Formats: sequence, C-alpha cells, structure tokens
Amino acid sequence: ARLRAPGEGTMNADPGPGHERRAALLAELGAEGAIRDELLAYLENPYSQLLDAAVTLPLAEEPQIAHWRLCVTQATREGVLPTLRRCFPQLSFPIAEGISREPAYRSATRRGEWDPESPGGLELSAPGSLELTLDDGPAGPVPVLVVWHRPDFVALVQALTCRNEPEPVPAAMGACLVKGIADWERVRLYRREWERRRGHPASEAEWAAEMKEALAPRKELWQDRLILLSGGPYSAVAAVETNLTESGWREASLAIRRAHESFHYLTLRLTGAIRSHLLDELLADFTGLFAAFGRYDPWLALRFLGLDRLPELRPEGRITVYRESLGAEALTLLAELVARAARNLADLDLSEGGADPIALPARPLIALAVLGLDGLAGNDLPMTFAATLATLEARAGEPASP
Repeated sequence: ARLRAPGEGTMNADPGPGHERRAALLAELGAEGAIRDELLAYLENPYSQLLDAAVTLPLAEEPQIAHWRLCVTQATREGVLPTLRRCFPQLSFPIAEGISREPAYRSATRRGEWDPESPGGLELSAPGSLELTLDDGPAGPVPVLVVWHRPDFVALVQALTCRNEPEPVPAAMGACLVKGIADWERVRLYRREWERRRGHPASEAEWAAEMKEALAPRKELWQDRLILLSGGPYSAVAAVETNLTESGWREASLAIRRAHESFHYLTLRLTGAIRSHLLDELLADFTGLFAAFGRYDPWLALRFLGLDRLPELRPEGRITVYRESLGAEALTLLAELVARAARNLADLDLSEGGADPIALPARPLIALAVLGLDGLAGNDLPMTFAATLATLEARAGEPASP
C-alpha cells in the first residue's frame, strides 16, 4: 500500500484506430511538431481495450467484503480504531522516522506478530469521530473510512501507505485508495477455518507451510483495499465559490470524494490500475459531482482542476499534478481540450442510457473512459457515447438501450 504515483498501473496503452482522430483534433487546436507528439502520447487511451473485454456487470464482490461487513458491525459496538487495530498492526505503532526498520515493526507487519490490545500506538486527536462504512459503488462494495480531523487523516495515510514513516502528505490530498495492505485478522480467520476443516490444531511448521503454499499466492484472501476520506473542502475550493453554506459544502465535498474514489476503484478492478491522469480525474470528478448534486457542473469541474480562468492556469490547480512530463505549451493546449470535454459532458443526457442521475452505474462510466479525452472533447460526443454504450452492452450479452 502506498500513495498513488503518476502513471502507476499495469495497462499498456495502444494508439489504435483513434490515433488519427487525436491528430486531427490536435491540429484543430494548433498543436504542431514536438508539442503535437507530446500530446499524442499523453492522449493514448489504455481504456479502449475495455470495448472488447465483454465485462459482466455488476462485478462480483471481492473476497474481503464479507470480512468488512463484520468489521462495520463490530465498529458500531467497540469503536472504529480498536476494530481496525485488529486488522492492521500499523495502527499499533506511532508515526516516527525510521520505525519501519525496527524489528518489532517488521515482525508485526510482515509476520502478524503483535498485540493489538497493547497500549500506545498511533496517536489520533479525534478517534471517536472516525466513521467506517461499506459503500456500494459502480465497482461493488468497498470499505470506506471517513476521517473528519485533518491531522488524523494525515496520520492514517502515513500509517497505512507510508509504513508509519513521517512522509509528507500534500495539503490538497483529501482521499486515498489504499490497496495491497495485509489484513492479519483475515489471516487469523483463515487459519481458524483451515484448522477446523483439518479437525485439529496445526503446528507452527504446518501453518508456515500452509501460508507459503496455499495462502501467500492468493493475495485476494489476505490483502485489502479500502478508501480513506477526509472531511475538508474538496480540491481546497472555498464554500463561498460554490454558493453553499460551510456545512453544505462540507457535506457535498465528502459526497464528491466518496464517488470520485469509487471511479478509481472501478478502474482498479477492471484493469488493475489507478492512473494520475486528466482523463481519470475528469471522469472521477464527473462521478462525484453527480453524486453530490444530481447533475454535472462544468464550471466547478474546471475550478477543481484549476482551469476556470482559461487561458490562465491556476498555479495551485490540480492539473499540474497530472501533467506528467508535458511542457508549458503542451499543457496549455491540453487545458483547452479538457475544458471542451467538460462542456460536452455537461450536455450529455445519461438518463437515456438508463443511468440513475445520482449514483452512476459502471457501464456508462466505462463507455466514457473508452472514448478517452479526445473522444470526450469531440463535437459528436452524444452520438459516440451512445454507440460505445450500445457496443459494451451488446458484447456483454445485454440488450442495448434505445
């Protein structure tokens, strides 16, 4: 488990048949030479492979979900932090420089050798305000931990993704999708059930062999995915800019973050990747705005990315996080492309595709991802979206929406 890095993922981008369309669109924007080549590389869309994937929806629940249902119930009785400490030994250690190299920490996190009831551990200012839920999004159920107190959010991110090292957490970071973290409570439950089937307790040598040969290769049985959400204003946008009260914007920000991360969880489940890319961020914010307001606001979407003053770019805008290696001139043209895409998305009527306007289902989101940034910015988005959605439904063996 770690912070998501730019370009992280396992997908291979393929220029494919959309390459010529991208080139024509970039020529329309005035991109030439090396700048054109930069943007062509950036716009390559690995999600186009999903058009032929025959994805069956809804996706099956991940193996961790039954365990997390029990955790949510247990947290209501015993508290969120004590419940999570039984799963993750990281929460029984403080944030400290060099702690990940200490023998006790390594034994706890690598072998599950620690006492979750021992005193001390991670210091949180407001542990009673933690909220643990199991959210049902477009990719199926996923555990969500809401952390209202900002210093506690930072501490939990450092514990669960930075091995309890005091690595800096960007002020603009308000959510984190943790993946690949060992859940030692699930390991203990696996051993208990394995010994029950055997009819007798196992020796440590027998258990070590079972872990190595049967459990370790099946990471889905002992590794978890969960979402951490903070309670601050979304993208550091002040409430006054949204025409909402402070409390109303705080509530809306949480709804946006929750749905935003659900889109990343969808791409993770479908492709094994979470990308720090403007296509992903635009569609994640699209999902979030629908969840919060039942509609898509293109001005807010552009404000979130720092593109509300085009051709000027806000220096603190999120677009700079997702530029990868683009130069200044290429970034300016990309910003215009994103603005076109946002305006087009605002005109898209998802109700015709059978989508709930509040909780967007997976298939329309997959269709939009398949189209890529250049497809979203094209003049024929309603037509190409409808055709792509129909193709996805047909290849999954479902009737296409009228």
